[in-house]
Amino acid sequence: MASRYVLDTERLPLSILSTDSFIASALVWQGVVPCSPISPSTGVTMQALNLYHIACQRNPHFSIQAYVKMLCDLQGVQFHPHLSCQFSIALDVYLQILSNVAALVHEAIGRSNCNWRLMHACPACTYTLKDEDPLQFKLLYMMDSNDSLKRVLKKVARDDSEYLDDDNDAPLPRSAELPSMQSVGGDRYLTRDYINSFAGDSSVDMLSVDDKDNLCAGHWNNMKDEKTRRMWGVFDESGIFIAVCRHGFSLVIADRVQSGEQ
Repeated sequence: MASRYVLDTERLPLSILSTDSFIASALVWQGVVPCSPISPSTGVTMQALNLYHIACQRNPHFSIQAYVKMLCDLQGVQFHPHLSCQFSIALDVYLQILSNVAALVHEAIGRSNCNWRLMHACPACTYTLKDEDPLQFKLLYMMDSNDSLKRVLKKVARDDSEYLDDDNDAPLPRSAELPSMQSVGGDRYLTRDYINSFAGDSSVDMLSVDDKDNLCAGHWNNMKDEKTRRMWGVFDESGIFIAVCRHGFSLVIADRVQSGEQ
């Protein structure tokens, strides 16, 4: 037997039957997302997770800590920092469940093609009428990025001389955090492996100042690697790069991992 909290002080019993293969799946079946897959001692109701999910969509600045403190005030208990960590774990599991359910629904209705969402991202840009005259530019979009989602890289303690790059220049950063197996489903977010496949493969110098046909090349300094390499080296993620159509619908999003605007 276990107990769960919703948004009030009522306690509801949770039953773990002998026919249940796993404790975690038995709790999820009853509407509670556990914070540990093996022997969970704490869980968060899906109602509380769904409330934060919707609130965060309306106010992205609404932090997990503020929400957990609000729940503690409603329950009349003292807030502890580890509660925020436990809620964050349960939220990741909840979002992964929503992503997997959405993938199953899209497969059932015939929308599992990898390009389906991108081909129907904006009704105004992608929907055409019968006998409509073709436009010169079918889709107008723009790309830009910012550094609002920076995340500092937690490095391991080491001798930097042992981890130099091929040019014996700056030491290559190594993360002290455990690798995460979580991934964002769908085709909106480009994966790290897909982005890394384009790293250093271009044989054309796009920033060459000798190109007389490109008047902007000599003034485009924010992408020069030698000027930004050490500055961005302290971050594991330096922001996102997003492409949107002229109506504001997002097309694709790339996570800037250990790099600037490259």
